[in-house]
Amino acid sequence: MSQLPVEILSEEEVQRLIAHPGAADIFGLRDAAILSMLYYAAATAAEVTTLNIADIDWNDGILRLRPDLGRPRQVLIEEPLAAMLNHYLEESRKPLLAHGGGIDAGVLRAVFVTNKGHRVGVQDIRQILGAHGKGAGVEASVNYNTLRLSRAWHLREAGESPEKIQRMLGASGRSGRRLV
Repeated sequence: MSQLPVEILSEEEVQRLIAHPGAADIFGLRDAAILSMLYYAAATAAEVTTLNIADIDWNDGILRLRPDLGRPRQVLIEEPLAAMLNHYLEESRKPLLAHGGGIDAGVLRAVFVTNKGHRVGVQDIRQILGAHGKGAGVEASVNYNTLRLSRAWHLREAGESPEKIQRMLGASGRSGRRLV
């Protein structure tokens, strides 16, 4: 078996990581929703930071993700992610926006926001991953790619086809085939 470029988290480690922020406050709800996006949608940090409210199609259960480079992709909103996103949007997003003054229309469209009235940025996501990875007792270095590839690995172990996993990751060509 070839060496994987990043450590793959076990499903139990992923669940501990997602559960670590808790639901006790608006920040925990937001962080858990972000971690769920990174894993269940196999989203990149850039896709999370650019996600707008209009990119969530609740009727069809689809997220429209826009990577930095490449073509936009659509992924199904799986139940754990749907529940987490819905809880965050209903309970946490408005209070976070209320803390920030001088909010512009771009921030109002954003799904994930800070308490300073800004979109969550890539650096914010790095901090969320670092803090909750350590707090959840995950020994591996956790970044968004760790969660993306862990998701792909778990789906492959569950018998999902490489082609479907490739599409979910937005991978194409030879490099995408090496992921699964």
